[in-house]
Amino acid sequence: MKMRFEVPRTKTGIEGLDVMIGGGIPKGSTVLVCGGPGTGKTTLSMQFLINGYIKYGENGVFISLDEPMNRIFQEAKGYGWNLKDLYEKGNIAFVEASPHAEKKFSIEKLIQEIRESARLVNAQRVALDPLTYLTIQYPDIISRRSVILTLFKALRETNATCLVTDEIRGAGEERTILLEEYLADGVIILQSSQVERRRVRTVEVEKMRGTPIDDQIRPYTIDEDGVKVISEKDIFTYAASLLMKK
Repeated sequence: MKMRFEVPRTKTGIEGLDVMIGGGIPKGSTVLVCGGPGTGKTTLSMQFLINGYIKYGENGVFISLDEPMNRIFQEAKGYGWNLKDLYEKGNIAFVEASPHAEKKFSIEKLIQEIRESARLVNAQRVALDPLTYLTIQYPDIISRRSVILTLFKALRETNATCLVTDEIRGAGEERTILLEEYLADGVIILQSSQVERRRVRTVEVEKMRGTPIDDQIRPYTIDEDGVKVISEKDIFTYAASLLMKK
């Protein structure tokens, strides 16, 4: 499907992923990245911010609801990304609301910090990792829904393009559709499966408002440079090529 007008986009800088979403995420969208452990959700969110500044000169905000700031910096360093340097130079702000922060969690305080950080660095990109932490803080489903609604509203009000990571609940047809998937403008599903003795990771763009998408499931890898989506191959062709190499 060809768009009748050019949509302003925020490129992730991950070439194969941008191909799957028509050249980039429509600007100002809030996109949910869902996946199980080891699928690279945090890596993808860091890469989105790093690429934003290095490739496109766009500042960003990283919001951690799990890992402390120094650990995130260390993880980024493993891919050759100097996130700490960009933080110190004021190109990427950091909001730490993890249990390691030794302070009582407050959604009101978190939203205030997000707004202030986004304004301070004139953020065009925001990454929040992971939303799952709110399940621990708000076990009551009614309270949790209210908090998620408030948080998504605050993210949109930054006018930045936002990535929010979350854990998948269940798999395949048994997967639970979460409230945040309805609230998000886009949903990207990351999965990891065992094929013979090899690990195969797949990415699916489940929805993305305002742009045509590649609705095929594509393979991706995580190496020393981060996430790489192999958009020119379907998962069956890719898996077959792996089996032939064993």
